[in-house]
Amino acid sequence: MEGANAAVMDSQQRTHPRPALAGREARGVIMRTSLVLGSLPTAVPCARLHARQVLWEWGVPIDAETAELLVSELVTNGLKASWATGWNPPVWLRMAASTSGLRIEVWDGNEQSPTPPELDDGVPDLDQEGGRGLFLVDALSQGWGWYPTRDPLGKVTWCELKAAAAPPSR
Repeated sequence: MEGANAAVMDSQQRTHPRPALAGREARGVIMRTSLVLGSLPTAVPCARLHARQVLWEWGVPIDAETAELLVSELVTNGLKASWATGWNPPVWLRMAASTSGLRIEVWDGNEQSPTPPELDDGVPDLDQEGGRGLFLVDALSQGWGWYPTRDPLGKVTWCELKAAAAPPSR
């Protein structure tokens, strides 16, 4: 029986449009990636590009543009938090996906909790240059939060996106 399963997997890997997911959908396999980014302004576009490429490769039914925006906002917040420490530690992007969704995590070396700005009428001030990141994360994700870390010292800010529902089969 094991030989038959291997032959089916080989067949799926050759014909599946996204080889990383070949034969894995039914098992809900979790795929993971991580990327350590220098505490530099160029970290944000690097993180977005990494997220876009990995999501394409995995073939997970996630809105890639939304995921890229969330990565961008979390990495930007992580960079600002790292810069505030004075010693500019790197930030660490981690993503984990399965057929049910995607979790995005960003570690930074600052212990302070991420605090959304005060909102007037529930909407960020549109005249300000910044301050909309966590508002967007809250609005576009199915959940977000943070937790402190001890080794290394800092915090992880995370959010989750659910996978799009599969179209009905005919």
